[in-house]
Amino acid sequence: MKRILCLVFAVTLIAMSGFGQELRFSGIMNYGIGIEFSDEDDADPQIRVFGVDSEQGGGRFRLNASYSNEERTAGADFRIQLQGNSTNTQDLGLAFAYGWVRPVDFLQIKAGLVSDSTFETAGVILRDDAGNGAGAGIFFRLTPIENLDLGVGIYPRGALGSGDNNRIVSPGLAMNAEDHTKYTFGLAYTMPEVFRVTASFRTFNQATGDTPTVADPYPSTDGRTRGRFVGELRLLAVENLTAIFEVELDRLYHPDNDDLFNDDGRINLFQTLAYRMDDLRFGLNAVQYISNADGHDDIALRFNPWVSYTLADGSIVPRLDAVYMMGGEWTGNWDRRGDFGGNSLFYDHDLWVVNVRPSVRLNIDSRTSLEIGNSFYYTNPVVGDGYFNNVIYTDLVVRF
Repeated sequence: MKRILCLVFAVTLIAMSGFGQELRFSGIMNYGIGIEFSDEDDADPQIRVFGVDSEQGGGRFRLNASYSNEERTAGADFRIQLQGNSTNTQDLGLAFAYGWVRPVDFLQIKAGLVSDSTFETAGVILRDDAGNGAGAGIFFRLTPIENLDLGVGIYPRGALGSGDNNRIVSPGLAMNAEDHTKYTFGLAYTMPEVFRVTASFRTFNQATGDTPTVADPYPSTDGRTRGRFVGELRLLAVENLTAIFEVELDRLYHPDNDDLFNDDGRINLFQTLAYRMDDLRFGLNAVQYISNADGHDDIALRFNPWVSYTLADGSIVPRLDAVYMMGGEWTGNWDRRGDFGGNSLFYDHDLWVVNVRPSVRLNIDSRTSLEIGNSFYYTNPVVGDGYFNNVIYTDLVVRF
């Protein structure tokens, strides 16, 4: 990894010496401190690195670089990222690094550790990784008519999700195409000021997965089992209204199990709704998790209403978030959305979690903010007594 970073910086310095006007840098640092309290098993208070919107509890640092020639027909992009997680380990590496060319106006080709956000959905909870979770390979984006994009990606090695730093495992290692190569297909169409629709399909979503066992021959994180479709409808017709509806179909197929989706498929429905009235903003983020697996007859539900108000010409923004999850459990991360669900689903309505988070964000300038808050959880498990978790935190975000 050190060799990779040294090489990246060396290439960057060379590029800066010859193409200083075309090479652009940007980045973000998101770190803070949280003091965590829990009455589960009389646990002692703990202190931890904290990042409200870094997807994990350990904060995040990103350095982005972008280069293009004057004609905008060729260029390159890369991102170095230091990503924390719930155990406060840190993963430093390349999130993406690719070159691109535009041989004709309607075609762009990317090659390398590819990222492309064209077909990503915009909902708050799903945070689809159709672009940023791509992999090492090649990607074609075709724009046959204005506002319509089509995409095809071929990745001998896929990328792990954003919470795992978009890591690429052994990008140059030859792989069996059927078992390992990831293929992605995307469509996006926008009718300006009316709606936007996106649809993407990828044959699997992770670079490596769990080893199949007798008890679970088709584990959910095994790359060979994860045919996945994500679709989105985004309404644009109403001013100040955010309305996004997403659907996710997961575990669609397996080469050794034609009935995988019928036996163990996942159908998840997401809604992101928000409205702005002058300085007042409020919204609701919701999910309905549905599984075809035996014993998962209940539908797991998540609701996240929130409200905020802007004071002092935008310098002070108090906010209140609440999250209710039925059929899942809290996983130990302090995400603003209430980081439970997904792999923590139990489809049992006797298990539920409530989260309340009052906070105040101080906007120092357009690129710097400090948030102070208190995130409070109550978990009612299927087995055992309910317990409280609470974290008092400060969180600093600096963009550059």
